[in-house]
Amino acid sequence: MSTAASTGDLRSVRFRQLFNEGPFVCMGAHDAVTALLAQQVGAKAIYVSGFAASAIIAGQPDMGVLTQTEMFEHIRRICRVSKIPVFADADTGYGSVLDAQRTMTLWEEAGASCLHLEDQAMPKKCGHFAGKQLVTKEEMCNKLRAMIAVRKDPNFFIVARTDAIAVTGLEDAMQRLEAYAAAGADGLYADAPTSVEMLREIGQRLKPLGLPVLFNMARSGKSPYLNLKEVHELGFAYALCPIEPMFAMHKAVKEMMEVFMREGCATNAVADRMTSFKDFNQFIGFDDVLAAAKEFGA
Repeated sequence: MSTAASTGDLRSVRFRQLFNEGPFVCMGAHDAVTALLAQQVGAKAIYVSGFAASAIIAGQPDMGVLTQTEMFEHIRRICRVSKIPVFADADTGYGSVLDAQRTMTLWEEAGASCLHLEDQAMPKKCGHFAGKQLVTKEEMCNKLRAMIAVRKDPNFFIVARTDAIAVTGLEDAMQRLEAYAAAGADGLYADAPTSVEMLREIGQRLKPLGLPVLFNMARSGKSPYLNLKEVHELGFAYALCPIEPMFAMHKAVKEMMEVFMREGCATNAVADRMTSFKDFNQFIGFDDVLAAAKEFGA
């Protein structure tokens, strides 16, 4: 087994161990820098969002614009710098059952420890956008079984996501997740619930299945704004903070650029908004790289 594969396997083991240690958050990381920051602040896992990837890679909304291989490369870059488990969005599996199998293989190769597969029809949309369409429950179950069949690492965690709440209602969403659990999913995820009462019902309905249930903390206006303790009390084992780092980056950089331009294109006007050159180099490992270069005569 290669070193890369061994590292990925260890992170997958670690991801499953997290469920025994209480509720946790998978912190959104849209590039290598935000992945390093997530580790620095003590995040237990990283989440790579398709919404964020569409914005960062293509500068476009999350409406199925990214290809499977574009997302694979994006995940792989983040996994290269990550010592903690990486949970990566897999959208619909990018097509048919065979495409879903290839997605499973590529996400493992990239170094991810977890993915979620959704039951939207292509072209998919962000879960908090209007106008979504669904595949049949049977098609989704077939994709899940197909992915499980080619999964190399048994510790790799496969989450089944339904977008049915906004399309066909909560009852259909629960029936779909029950079917997905029977198909072999490791975890369950009902996207875009709209109230605390709905969250409570989801937690109660899914509890007998014995699988970890995921909550999405995204501040989109669809779901209640709850903290980790609150969602755990409603029956959710873990949560995503998927796009908040990207939104924070957008606001901070936009404001810095506006001040810079307004103040005569002077870096002095924005100096207090920036990490120093020295501190940033230390953050990205300059001292370690320099030491390695000296050790090997470079």
